[in-house]
Amino acid sequence: MRILITGAAGVIGKKLTKYLCETSHRIIPVDVVQRDGVISADLRDEATVYRLVKEYVPDLILHLAAIKNLRFCEQNKEAARATNYGITEILTRACSEFGTRMIFFSSDYVFGKYNHFWQEDDPPCPTTRYGKDKAASERLIRERLSDYAIVRTAQVYGFAGDFVSLTCEALTSRREFIVLANLVNCLTWIYDLLPMVNKIINHANQGIFHCVGSEAMSRYQYACEIAKAFALDPSYIQAVNLDFSNDIRPPVVWLNGASTYETLRVHPGKLKDNLPLCSSYAMEVTRH
Repeated sequence: MRILITGAAGVIGKKLTKYLCETSHRIIPVDVVQRDGVISADLRDEATVYRLVKEYVPDLILHLAAIKNLRFCEQNKEAARATNYGITEILTRACSEFGTRMIFFSSDYVFGKYNHFWQEDDPPCPTTRYGKDKAASERLIRERLSDYAIVRTAQVYGFAGDFVSLTCEALTSRREFIVLANLVNCLTWIYDLLPMVNKIINHANQGIFHCVGSEAMSRYQYACEIAKAFALDPSYIQAVNLDFSNDIRPPVVWLNGASTYETLRVHPGKLKDNLPLCSSYAMEVTRH
């Protein structure tokens, strides 16, 4: 299958590109960032999008491109919307015109106004600009396309630079590591996420999927579990509470993935079992 991946130079984009290539798909990687082997293109430009679709004729567009920095999105609402919603608007128009399937990467932050164990068909209630643009993109896709899947994920780990890496680096350097005790999300192992997405592609599954881990915990709990797994001193972990009178991030967003697990026949592992598999990159700092 010919798959055009937007945001292919990002961490998840690179992992997906490699994984899908290894499963015999032909990948057309696109990103605004210039990287070797990646097509550099500004997808906010409609003519550019249509040129790419006409030239490469993808069977599927896997849309990951987004500005994920929450603070930037709040301070630069128009710029954030041009990317996080505007690109989706152009891509859905192209997919509709050319009969191309779309898989859209969304976020747990389409929820958050209420404390709830969110299922796939629950109506979004975002509190952040990022979440609002993702929710608007989801709505547009559902209204405009008949051949689509929406993948909601959260707190992905399993690669250099993730929260596991940051925690190990701080604790092995014996530095204070400040983490939030009252901000809770699902934790998603990258090597659970990749096969989930591949199954959605290969089986042409339709609808919304919660491709997340089954565990939700605070950043403080997460850091303590990492310290335990790698026999690091947890005394350097400093728990603080986010002031939700000044911060619009939702305190608890827990996606219910049970229906997705059953449909895709993929059942995520536990953090304690996955952490030892992170040692090859997370503990790199101790080898220098």
